[in-house]
Amino acid sequence: MSYETEDTRWAAWEARDRAADGAFFVAVRTTGVYCIASCAGRPLRKNVEFHDSREAARTAGFRACLRCKPDREAA
Repeated sequence: MSYETEDTRWAAWEARDRAADGAFFVAVRTTGVYCIASCAGRPLRKNVEFHDSREAARTAGFRACLRCKPDREAA
């Protein structure tokens, strides 16, 4: 599946789609963290922005989520 639009990314986020992990990263403005698509966190849509890479999320000022640990290497 392609995760090119914000709508498809949001749908993957809502579904906690493990297939989308690593395809994009979800940053939450209110907490300052970024997550993978399958993270259990559920922020409001208005507080979310999407990034193509973890590096882009970090450059934008976000830190890794302690719950989903988006910086760990994929198994």
